[in-house]
Amino acid sequence: MDPFYQEKLSHINDLIKLSQIDGDESHMEANFINSVAARLGLEKSDVQRIKKGEIEITFSTPKTEGKVIEQFHRLIILIGIDKLIYKEEVSFCVELGVRMGLNYNAITEVLRKTLRNPAYIMHLDEMEQIFKKYSN
Repeated sequence: MDPFYQEKLSHINDLIKLSQIDGDESHMEANFINSVAARLGLEKSDVQRIKKGEIEITFSTPKTEGKVIEQFHRLIILIGIDKLIYKEEVSFCVELGVRMGLNYNAITEVLRKTLRNPAYIMHLDEMEQIFKKYSN
Protein backbone atom coordinates (compact mmCIF):
# COMPACT_ATOMS: atom_id res chain seq x y z
CA MET A 1 0.00 0.00 0.00
CA ASP A 2 1.11 3.54 -0.76
CA PRO A 3 2.69 4.93 2.42
CA PHE A 4 1.03 8.28 1.73
CA TYR A 5 -2.41 6.76 1.10
CA GLN A 6 -3.95 8.18 4.32
CA GLU A 7 -2.55 11.62 3.51
CA LYS A 8 -4.13 11.50 0.05
CA LEU A 9 -7.48 10.30 1.44
CA SER A 10 -7.38 13.11 4.00
CA HIS A 11 -6.80 15.69 1.27
CA ILE A 12 -9.65 14.39 -0.88
CA ASN A 13 -11.87 14.35 2.20
CA ASP A 14 -11.04 18.02 2.82
CA LEU A 15 -11.83 18.89 -0.79
CA ILE A 16 -15.15 17.04 -0.57
CA LYS A 17 -16.08 18.82 2.68
CA LEU A 18 -15.26 22.16 1.07
CA SER A 19 -17.34 21.37 -2.01
CA GLN A 20 -20.36 20.47 0.13
CA ILE A 21 -20.36 23.57 2.38
CA ASP A 22 -22.88 25.39 0.20
CA GLY A 23 -25.11 22.30 0.13
CA ASP A 24 -24.54 21.62 -3.55
CA GLU A 25 -21.46 20.03 -5.07
CA SER A 26 -21.39 21.33 -8.66
CA HIS A 27 -20.27 19.23 -11.62
CA MET A 28 -17.16 21.40 -11.89
CA GLU A 29 -16.29 20.75 -8.25
CA ALA A 30 -16.89 17.00 -8.60
CA ASN A 31 -14.80 16.86 -11.78
CA PHE A 32 -11.97 18.75 -10.10
CA ILE A 33 -12.00 16.44 -7.07
CA ASN A 34 -12.03 13.36 -9.31
CA SER A 35 -9.15 14.81 -11.31
CA VAL A 36 -7.08 15.48 -8.18
CA ALA A 37 -7.86 11.99 -6.87
CA ALA A 38 -6.76 10.43 -10.16
CA ARG A 39 -3.49 12.44 -10.12
CA LEU A 40 -2.90 11.24 -6.56
CA GLY A 41 -3.45 7.63 -7.65
CA LEU A 42 -6.79 7.15 -5.91
CA GLU A 43 -9.67 5.31 -7.53
CA LYS A 44 -13.05 6.93 -8.21
CA SER A 45 -14.49 4.29 -5.89
CA ASP A 46 -12.32 5.70 -3.08
CA VAL A 47 -13.82 9.14 -3.67
CA GLN A 48 -17.34 7.70 -3.61
CA ARG A 49 -16.63 5.77 -0.42
CA ILE A 50 -15.35 8.97 1.23
CA LYS A 51 -18.49 10.83 0.17
CA LYS A 52 -20.65 8.05 1.63
CA GLY A 53 -18.64 8.00 4.86
CA GLU A 54 -17.52 4.41 4.29
CA ILE A 55 -13.86 5.15 4.92
CA GLU A 56 -12.59 6.36 8.28
CA ILE A 57 -10.42 9.37 7.55
CA THR A 58 -7.73 10.59 9.90
CA PHE A 59 -6.61 14.15 9.24
CA SER A 60 -3.11 14.01 7.81
CA THR A 61 -0.91 16.50 6.00
CA PRO A 62 2.29 16.19 4.00
CA LYS A 63 5.57 16.48 5.87
CA THR A 64 7.00 19.26 3.69
CA GLU A 65 5.71 22.82 3.52
CA GLY A 66 5.88 22.76 -0.27
CA LYS A 67 3.45 19.84 -0.46
CA VAL A 68 1.17 21.47 2.12
CA ILE A 69 1.09 24.64 0.01
CA GLU A 70 0.19 22.53 -3.06
CA GLN A 71 -2.74 21.06 -1.12
CA PHE A 72 -3.82 24.51 0.03
CA HIS A 73 -3.60 25.71 -3.57
CA ARG A 74 -6.07 22.98 -4.60
CA LEU A 75 -8.46 24.20 -1.90
CA ILE A 76 -8.21 27.73 -3.30
CA ILE A 77 -8.86 26.48 -6.83
CA LEU A 78 -11.90 24.58 -5.59
CA ILE A 79 -13.53 27.53 -3.78
CA GLY A 80 -13.40 29.62 -6.96
CA ILE A 81 -14.19 26.95 -9.53
CA ASP A 82 -17.95 27.57 -9.51
CA LYS A 83 -17.54 31.38 -9.15
CA LEU A 84 -19.72 31.28 -6.02
CA ILE A 85 -17.71 31.84 -2.86
CA TYR A 86 -19.42 31.68 0.51
CA LYS A 87 -17.98 33.05 3.73
CA GLU A 88 -18.24 29.54 5.20
CA GLU A 89 -15.93 28.27 2.44
CA VAL A 90 -13.41 31.00 3.22
CA SER A 91 -13.60 30.22 6.94
CA PHE A 92 -13.11 26.51 6.23
CA CYS A 93 -9.99 27.28 4.18
CA VAL A 94 -8.57 29.50 6.93
CA GLU A 95 -9.22 26.88 9.62
CA LEU A 96 -7.83 24.08 7.47
CA GLY A 97 -4.77 26.09 6.49
CA VAL A 98 -3.98 26.71 10.15
CA ARG A 99 -4.51 23.01 10.95
CA MET A 100 -2.12 22.21 8.12
CA GLY A 101 0.50 24.35 9.83
CA LEU A 102 0.47 27.29 7.45
CA ASN A 103 1.02 30.88 8.56
CA TYR A 104 -2.27 32.62 9.33
CA ASN A 105 -1.20 35.95 7.83
CA ALA A 106 -0.11 34.25 4.61
CA ILE A 107 -3.40 32.34 4.44
CA THR A 108 -5.43 35.53 4.78
CA GLU A 109 -3.32 37.34 2.19
CA VAL A 110 -3.77 34.46 -0.27
CA LEU A 111 -7.53 34.49 0.27
CA ARG A 112 -7.79 38.28 0.06
CA LYS A 113 -5.89 38.37 -3.24
CA THR A 114 -7.82 35.42 -4.63
CA LEU A 115 -11.16 37.01 -3.79
CA ARG A 116 -10.08 40.27 -5.45
CA ASN A 117 -9.23 38.46 -8.68
CA PRO A 118 -12.31 38.44 -10.96
CA ALA A 119 -11.54 34.84 -11.95
CA TYR A 120 -11.05 33.80 -8.28
CA ILE A 121 -7.73 32.15 -9.05
CA MET A 122 -4.17 32.39 -7.88
CA HIS A 123 -1.24 30.68 -9.52
CA LEU A 124 0.82 28.33 -7.38
CA ASP A 125 4.04 30.31 -7.84
CA GLU A 126 2.34 33.49 -6.57
CA MET A 127 0.99 31.60 -3.58
CA GLU A 128 4.41 30.13 -2.83
CA GLN A 129 5.90 33.64 -2.83
CA ILE A 130 3.31 34.83 -0.31
CA PHE A 131 4.06 31.93 2.03
CA LYS A 132 7.79 32.47 1.57
CA LYS A 133 7.38 36.12 2.57
CA TYR A 134 5.85 35.04 5.90
CA SER A 135 8.22 32.18 6.68
CA ASN A 136 10.72 32.58 9.50
